[in-house]
Amino acid sequence: MAFVKSHFYPGADILGDVFHCSSSSSFKVKGARIVAVGGQIGESADYSPFTPDGADGSQFEGGHAQQFDVAMYNVERALAVASPHLSPEELWAGVYNMTSFHVGVVSQEEQLEIAASARKWFSKGNNKPAWAAICVAALFPPKCLIEIQVQAAYKEEDA
Repeated sequence: MAFVKSHFYPGADILGDVFHCSSSSSFKVKGARIVAVGGQIGESADYSPFTPDGADGSQFEGGHAQQFDVAMYNVERALAVASPHLSPEELWAGVYNMTSFHVGVVSQEEQLEIAASARKWFSKGNNKPAWAAICVAALFPPKCLIEIQVQAAYKEEDA
């Protein structure tokens, strides 16, 4: 099966070589092209409202909701790298599944802030994909509070 892999954030090519993975991949299925985006975290030099400090392994500044919003921004960027000819609306419309991983217990207030961020991103495509939100003890790297993966499908003529 032929697929396209892509890296767009600093260090992704190194991590991709170490773990033999990419930030997004795209492959054709009869009548459709499936795009898988994994490992998107709340770090982005051009979007984050905070500066990550990974020297001591500490968490990024900002809580779950801020990191979730940045991770969703990174999801959109990864989808765009795999399908550069599609608009943000078309990219989000194709997302049919999302799994988010959250470190520790997420307060109800932060859950509502995360929900507001999700609505902001998914409303671009007028979409409500399947979503599993899973609380975990820690993520890799340890400074992350959020990690998101999505799967999207696009009609073959959109390929």
